[in-house]
Amino acid sequence: MKIIDILEPTAVLDDLLGSTPAKVLSAICGPLAERTGLDRREMVEALLSRERLGSTALGGGVAVPHAKMLGLRGVIAGLGRSRVGIRFKSPDGQPIRVFLALFAPENARGEHLQALAHVSRLFERRNLCHRLLNAKDSAEIYELLAAEDAR
Repeated sequence: MKIIDILEPTAVLDDLLGSTPAKVLSAICGPLAERTGLDRREMVEALLSRERLGSTALGGGVAVPHAKMLGLRGVIAGLGRSRVGIRFKSPDGQPIRVFLALFAPENARGEHLQALAHVSRLFERRNLCHRLLNAKDSAEIYELLAAEDAR
């Protein structure tokens, strides 16, 4: 699996303006809801429900909120960058500045876990978050992710 298999350029937001997890996740879910026809509020609630079980923040300014949804045919992702950072119960206490939200079909067990593992490994790479934060726009963010994933 490659990031470009689940993340479309139109689902990359380079300047999240929300100041709370719910607002940030709502912004990220917007393009995904348009693409899939799913209800944005239901998508946000699914992510927040998962967060209540335990934080999906990886540390280092990155979080990978994820949920399963009825009505999906495959795994999809949306990425948002916050220039100021959002408090998100990160294990290292740092504000989250890069959010990669993953959604999988309700019955997709292996595909969901594979996507989570792949994204987690991708964000373990040195300096990736720093480069994403310094990208000039959403197109450059997408290109950086695609290039890093191709390595």
